Amino acid sequence: MANYYPLAAGNEWTYKQKDGSTYVNKVTGVAGDNYTMHNSAANTSSVVKVDGTKISTDALEAGSFSLWLANDLNKGDTWEINFKANGLDCILIMTVKDTGISKEVEGKNYSNVLFIEAENKISMNGSILPLNFFTQYYYADGTGLILTTSSAGDIHALVNCVLH
Repeated sequence: MANYYPLAAGNEWTYKQKDGSTYVNKVTGVAGDNYTMHNSAANTSSVVKVDGTKISTDALEAGSFSLWLANDLNKGDTWEINFKANGLDCILIMTVKDTGISKEVEGKNYSNVLFIEAENKISMNGSILPLNFFTQYYYADGTGLILTTSSAGDIHALVNCVLH
């Protein structure tokens, strides 16, 4: 089975942003199947929980865990993530666009890549409003997140990965 988010104490991923600056996501603590992650760009920590093949996080809303990823996803699988941000009820519709693909990032070719797209929506006065904003996530088996792109053109590309 694939391992799209290899988690262990000290694992870290360095990403290059569109403007050339970098940031690091690092596992800073482990308690059973719970991993504390620190993001240097936002200078925030979140928790990632692993339950069998399912990976949940409270990165979108502290203390509120949502399924983010799974190691047994298939093309066409969808799920919804609900969270509050800046006082708004936000919704991400996650859709697996492809599995087992190859993807080149920063000159390195990755195989067995999972491609997920998130559609952003908000709930306002009982109505669901599409924002026409999409984010694409590429996870490589044994490596983790290798690339993030969006309909706004933002790019976060993996430039270095240290796994323990």
